[in-house]
Amino acid sequence: MGREAPPTVKPLRAFAIILLGALASGVLAAEFPPEDIEFFENKIRPLLVESCYKCHSTEAGKSKGGLKLDTRDGLRLGGGTGVAIVPGAPERSLLIEAVRYGSEDLQMPPKDEGGKLSAEKISLLEQWIKLGAPDPRAGTQPHPLDMAAARRHWAFQPVVKPAVPAVKNASRVATPVDAFVLAQLEANQLAPAPAAEPRTLLRRVTYDLTGLPPTAEATDEFLRDYPRDPGAYARVVERLLASPAYGERWGRFWLDVARYADTQGYLVGNAERRFAFSHTYRDYVIRAFNDDKPFDQFIVEQLAADRLPLGEDKSALAALGFLTLGRRFLGNQNDIIDDRIDVVTRGLMGLTVTCARCHDHKFDPIPAKDYYALHGIFASSEEPAEKPLLGPLVEGPAYQEFLRKRAEGEEKVKERERSEVEKFLAELRNKSGDYLLGARDAARLKPDEKLELFAGTRKLNFEVLKRWQAYLAVPARAADPVFVPWFALAALAEDEFAEGAARLIEKWKTGGTEIDRALVAAFAKNEKPAASLRDVAAVYNRVFEFTEKSPPPAEPREAEVGKRDPVPPPAPGVALPDIAPDAAQEAIRRLARAEDFPANLGAEAAARMIRRQLNTKTAALRRDLEALNWTEPGAPLRAMALVDKGTPRNSPVFLRGNPANKGPEVPRQFLEVLAGERRVSFQDGSGRLELAREIASPANPLTARVFVNRVWGWHFGQALVRTPSDFGVRTETPLQRELLDWLAATLVESGWSVKHLHRAIVRSHTYRQSSDATPAAAATDPDNQFLTRFNRRRLEFEALRDTLLSVSGQLESRRGGLPDDLIAEPFTKRRTVYGFVDRQNLPGMFRTFDYPNPDVSSVQRFATTVPQQALFLLNSPFVLEAARRVVARIELVSEGIEARKVAALYELLCQRAPEPEEREMALAFVRAPSVPRPPLAVGEGQASREKSEEAASGGPAAAKSPAQKKAGAKMDKVVAPKPPPVPLTRWEELAQVFLLSNELAFVD
Repeated sequence: MGREAPPTVKPLRAFAIILLGALASGVLAAEFPPEDIEFFENKIRPLLVESCYKCHSTEAGKSKGGLKLDTRDGLRLGGGTGVAIVPGAPERSLLIEAVRYGSEDLQMPPKDEGGKLSAEKISLLEQWIKLGAPDPRAGTQPHPLDMAAARRHWAFQPVVKPAVPAVKNASRVATPVDAFVLAQLEANQLAPAPAAEPRTLLRRVTYDLTGLPPTAEATDEFLRDYPRDPGAYARVVERLLASPAYGERWGRFWLDVARYADTQGYLVGNAERRFAFSHTYRDYVIRAFNDDKPFDQFIVEQLAADRLPLGEDKSALAALGFLTLGRRFLGNQNDIIDDRIDVVTRGLMGLTVTCARCHDHKFDPIPAKDYYALHGIFASSEEPAEKPLLGPLVEGPAYQEFLRKRAEGEEKVKERERSEVEKFLAELRNKSGDYLLGARDAARLKPDEKLELFAGTRKLNFEVLKRWQAYLAVPARAADPVFVPWFALAALAEDEFAEGAARLIEKWKTGGTEIDRALVAAFAKNEKPAASLRDVAAVYNRVFEFTEKSPPPAEPREAEVGKRDPVPPPAPGVALPDIAPDAAQEAIRRLARAEDFPANLGAEAAARMIRRQLNTKTAALRRDLEALNWTEPGAPLRAMALVDKGTPRNSPVFLRGNPANKGPEVPRQFLEVLAGERRVSFQDGSGRLELAREIASPANPLTARVFVNRVWGWHFGQALVRTPSDFGVRTETPLQRELLDWLAATLVESGWSVKHLHRAIVRSHTYRQSSDATPAAAATDPDNQFLTRFNRRRLEFEALRDTLLSVSGQLESRRGGLPDDLIAEPFTKRRTVYGFVDRQNLPGMFRTFDYPNPDVSSVQRFATTVPQQALFLLNSPFVLEAARRVVARIELVSEGIEARKVAALYELLCQRAPEPEEREMALAFVRAPSVPRPPLAVGEGQASREKSEEAASGGPAAAKSPAQKKAGAKMDKVVAPKPPPVPLTRWEELAQVFLLSNELAFVD
């Protein structure tokens, strides 16, 4: 692939690199995280195939310099110049030096094979090596796809409900879940942890099902009833499942899977990035969980609600946001389709189908044909120009005002487009001379020269140039007074042009012909005589441009319209006039405005030619128009829908993922490994509805397994299958395989009721056991694979923020509707699930608390502990306000007695009474003198406040676009200086300590 270095190239460096590669060889055997392997398959392998295999692969029969890049071993072994990569060290990797063109002797790919890679591709290679160069490839050829063998994989086997095992300790069996867990524990001579304390259990299940802390009243009631009433806990579970907060909590989990965001990501043309109706999908999801919508119906509606007989209630159309709310990849339709295939297959079935975009999947039984079978389904679907209504229109003043403003905005857009189209057409008329010259020179092109390329080099519009060619080919043009000079001068030989042109122009000056005086004057006024036909073209440009800019004369009488008055020669001795609006110039104007004039394309054709320019010029107006959907109260709700195209089509296989290199066409159908012999081509429109029913079918071995595995993971913090988005053939059989299958079968038997699944899990003793590990369990089962205890969990970002609002008495009950900005002051008091999610500029606060990347489907969140989290809780105005509100609440119930205030603080924030030592420490803290805090260094203007927020949350304050920085600077000028913050009192500081505590942030 590249030019080899000569033998004298730095042998010491080559030896050092070989040594480094050998030292790093331990990475070869390391197991990489699934997301790193997926990064290789989606980003690196296609890059190597497209840019490197031609010169460095077994299949191509080439290995320049002895380097083969089509296998892991070949890549790591390197070639004649040494080891190609040093995992973890891109700066010491020859591959990176070569693709950067770091030296004259080492450049890959070479210039004659495509030249230097783009900066983006080089960055991907650098990122891959930093990850340790994960590379799952083995051997020299891909494995054959053996469907029969693949179907023997445990996850592809039909779900069969196993019998509940008998166990010795039957008293510990509250639901069948316990029997499966106890059977494993007894077989391994392990014992479960004792039951959690009632207060701990209530806090656990309340957070688990609603994402909020229990109230003092609920805690008192449960502690009173639980010891003597066996049904007390079941009633708590039912109360929580019936709470609207349940859907907000569990709907948020699903929004992670759906890679939900309120913006489209980066777009070109200054277009509006915000989705107008993304919140209707979010509200649909929350409503579906609260209503316990059957999960199979939930799936079908998200993939094909537009194909269902919905009747008058169209609210289910909002479900299609599952497909449409992903990134837009600068409008690249194949990338958009790839994203939709990924969220469907990985999000619903735990299969990495998108790894087959460029080649057959290297591990799972998914050929590239299966990928493009799904590609055809989504290529046959489109987003409608007008999004469908979710309900009947409500006539009224607010709606009429919305219509008025929308009509006004649409007229502004049309007027701006008309102005830009007319400007474009005027520019074409002004360049008439250039097109005259272009048409003459185009006639002299050789047969192998392309007119389109010629037009591009001359900066002429290809379509307009063809119109000029046809226009000038009409014989009558040679006699037209405007074009007589052109044809006469174009007939001159090039070596005699200057002399012949001067003679002709002098002849026209003295009269004797009906030449337009405007042209005669323009030739005469040239500072230098015309030396070439290019100079003549420039004169025509001047004349047409002057005519375009000059005001037209008064409207002629009807009898005179269309006449071309002859132009008499000037009298002897009379100076020629400047180019001016006279009868001759008006003749040029009428000619240039005639329908058959080449530059007059018509408004529609011109608009098509400059559509991108029109979109850019009207972007601000269109953004204002789109914003009416979220600024006007009368705007009706609509769905971010997808509909079938009028003519569905199959997709061909893109060889090596290249759309320009098409292979055989494949029918739209389901995955072969799951459909088996019953697989048929989809015939109902695009096939989305048939695809949805295949996925939601009880016969599909993956869907129920994948979902119950995720629900288990969301309950316990650790799924039964540790790779929730990958159930492929490399996934080991889970330790609790029978429990997984029992849960999956139970889900289907219950009519796909998610709440029924919750009951089976949270009512079990396994769920209700303590999180404290016994010494024996800690030694034998340190990773808690056998579920010897409950896993202690940290609150997610949403639950933590909602807790601060709840304990401070600020949490609003308003649900649904448009999203709120979570970082703007005054701070919204709504639940975090209703916050605005900007996928391109995710606020630092989100990132600091492990919010998932909204660009991709996510099923589990990382839980990090970093200093930025504590810094945020120490410095955030939101947290300081919560601390003040907490103290205001406890003062209402404590009657001013310090010991009672401490007790009230513990009850409110920890749902328990303080220990004597804790009470004394708290009292000593509040009685100590306050220590004044230094004034804040920033915080005066809007931009400074944003910078402070980013710094406290660990986000890069400099990571803003120039437009954002400019907007921030402007805000600094107009926003009044923010007064210095009022210091917290000792009681408020104590409350803030509680808000920072692990006891608040973790659930046992």
